[in-house]
Amino acid sequence: MTQSFSNGVKAMALSVAVVGMSLVLTGCQQNVVYQRSMAELNEKAQALMASGDIDGAVSRLEAAHDLQPDEPNTTYNLAIAYQTQGSYDKAIPLLKQLVEKSQLDKAQVQKTLGITYEAKADQLAFKVSEAESDPKADKAKIPQMKAETQQAYELAIESYQQALPGLKNAAEVEKQIEALEARLKKSQAAAEPGSPSSAAANP
Repeated sequence: MTQSFSNGVKAMALSVAVVGMSLVLTGCQQNVVYQRSMAELNEKAQALMASGDIDGAVSRLEAAHDLQPDEPNTTYNLAIAYQTQGSYDKAIPLLKQLVEKSQLDKAQVQKTLGITYEAKADQLAFKVSEAESDPKADKAKIPQMKAETQQAYELAIESYQQALPGLKNAAEVEKQIEALEARLKKSQAAAEPGSPSSAAANP
C-alpha cells in the first residue's frame, strides 16, 4: 500500500467512526427512543475511537451489536473498530453481511471490505517474511501462509472492483487495484518452485 493511500485509509476509518451515524439509511422506521439510545452508544464508541481507545470502543460496540445485531450503523462501526484493532477476520463477516443485507452505501462498504482484505494480506505477508527469516520457524507452514496471503490479495482486488461503479473517487481505487495486482504477481512468483523464497521455505 502506498503511503498516501495508507494515510487515506486511516483517515477514512476515523472519519467513518466519527460520523458513522450519518451514513444514509433509507426505508427504516424505528422508535425514536430506541434511535436515540443506539445513537448515544455509537457516539460514545466513536469518542473512544477518536481518543485512541480502540479496545474500549470495540467493547462498547460489541455490547450494542449484541443487543441489536441487525442495526447497520452499529455493525459498520464495529467492523471499522475491528479493522483498526487488526482483527480482520472479525471485521470481514460483518462487512459482507452489510453488503448483502443492509441499505447503507454498498459501494463504500464494499471499498471498506477491500481495504480490510488488503490489510489482512499485508499482515499475512509480514508473517511470511518473519517465518522465512527465523531459523526456528516451522518452514512447512510457509507455503500455506503464502497461499492465504495471495487469497486475501485476490479478495481485496475483487472487492475494490465491485465497489468501483458506485464510487466518486474511482480513479484512486483503480490505481490501488493496479498496485495490488503487481504485488500479487510478485507474491505468486516467489511461491513458485525453484524461486529463492520457495527454496528457503523448503530446504
